[in-house]
Amino acid sequence: MAFLGIRLSEIKNICTVYHIGNIIFSLSFFVAKTFPPICTRLFGIEEDLCALDRREHEIMVFLGVVIIWKNRKAVNWLHYIANVFFYSKLANIYLFLRADILVGTIYGIILLILYPEPLYKGPEVITYFKGTDLHEEIERNKRITWIVQFYTTWSSECKHVSAVFSNLSERFNLPNLRFAKLDIGRYPKEAETFRINIHPASRQLPTISLFQEGKEVMRRPIVQNKRVVPFTFTEVTFLVQF
Repeated sequence: MAFLGIRLSEIKNICTVYHIGNIIFSLSFFVAKTFPPICTRLFGIEEDLCALDRREHEIMVFLGVVIIWKNRKAVNWLHYIANVFFYSKLANIYLFLRADILVGTIYGIILLILYPEPLYKGPEVITYFKGTDLHEEIERNKRITWIVQFYTTWSSECKHVSAVFSNLSERFNLPNLRFAKLDIGRYPKEAETFRINIHPASRQLPTISLFQEGKEVMRRPIVQNKRVVPFTFTEVTFLVQF
């Protein structure tokens, strides 16, 4: 069931303390600067001056452009909203610091302590491997087709793709088709074995590979002429490619 392209499960995931709190924090500067009772006390300015100045208007417009640009490759609505929160809060930190260094510092500390992005905790049918276990399992039983997500815990892209990968595992898992994940940030030697760059600026995170009869037959994103070919992981692109 979906409403305006958003699934009911995604709507439930949005209705959390994290998302409600981030809505408040994303709008906090605009409300604080334009609502007189807050504006006069927080920034110590006259009530008739409680409004965004020219520079603040420009930053708000620029924020909108950045959000639209960055969300071109959002994998789902949760990813879209996460981008809105992230860039809105960055803009808010700058705006608060510009208006009052103390207020901006307190705002930034509160965000770091109270509102880190939560990990996906939905239903899934995924095998989590450690170290060389994945390579050994693929070699041991070649009758099973494996779809593997190579990820790191610190990559935001890996976090967003995890929801898509989990949903697919629940829908398509079979005795001879299984889904697995390997944290190559924790096991860098395995990253070398499977030829995946785990540098913080790497565009190979996450990498999803298809193994059949003990061999890798497909992966996304691919590397051509020493350059990573961009790939957006959504349920649609996944089903088309794999």
